Amino acid sequence: MAKDFYKNARAYDIAFNDREFDTECSFLEWALTKHGKVKSKKNKNKSFIELACGPARHAREMVKRGWNTYALDLSEEMVAYAAMEAEKEGLKITAIEADMTKFKLKKPVMIACTLMESISHLVTNEQMILHLKSVSKNLVSGGIYVIEMTHPMFYFPDDEANTWITKEGDTSVEITFGIPSDTYNSVTQQWMITTKMKIKEGKESPITFESQSPIRWYLAQEMKALIELSGAFEKYWMYGSMYNIPGKELDTSEDSDAMVIVLRKK
Repeated sequence: MAKDFYKNARAYDIAFNDREFDTECSFLEWALTKHGKVKSKKNKNKSFIELACGPARHAREMVKRGWNTYALDLSEEMVAYAAMEAEKEGLKITAIEADMTKFKLKKPVMIACTLMESISHLVTNEQMILHLKSVSKNLVSGGIYVIEMTHPMFYFPDDEANTWITKEGDTSVEITFGIPSDTYNSVTQQWMITTKMKIKEGKESPITFESQSPIRWYLAQEMKALIELSGAFEKYWMYGSMYNIPGKELDTSEDSDAMVIVLRKK
């Protein structure tokens, strides 16, 4: 993980605040209704966890919808920022600093999710299987786990740097996530991805952070194999976007902008 990239929590929040978090949370609720088998008596105490939560935008939105919510991240700075932002909004979340391959909640939840391609930080089969088993242990029977991954169509990046600029008030954040010279190891299936963050506050001189870290983008068939190998879930479904409700099956059309996997615990 590129520590400086995630250490600047507010800048990260600004850079990724253009997503439709309300629509994505509606997809999570739809997925539970469509695929979950949670006993009705437990619906009185709706519970949710956002893994690799970053600023915990989804967790905060779910609190507004009446969910008891956890937000988990490996970054100390992100966890502190998420808790602070929730407090500012008068929202109660339980922020946890932990590794998403080995964590334990006080009580299992109905819905778990890892969104915004954060799952790509798990770069080995062993890490992914440990993660799936850990999530399953923290779900109620019939609960669901939703993963938003990079669509297999985009497994090999474009020939241009992936750069964008976002502004909030007098702060501008320029993000680069991946450049053409980044290397790929065909044996480990890992990219050594360059991340750059350029932060400019008002008239102050910009501050720039740059680092490299391994990333793995998974293909659909290997995810199916890893899910089955983990033995942690009884069934799964693959969708092409979180912005289609009801969900549309994963394919190579323009309607598929991601690989969204919904898994159900027995």
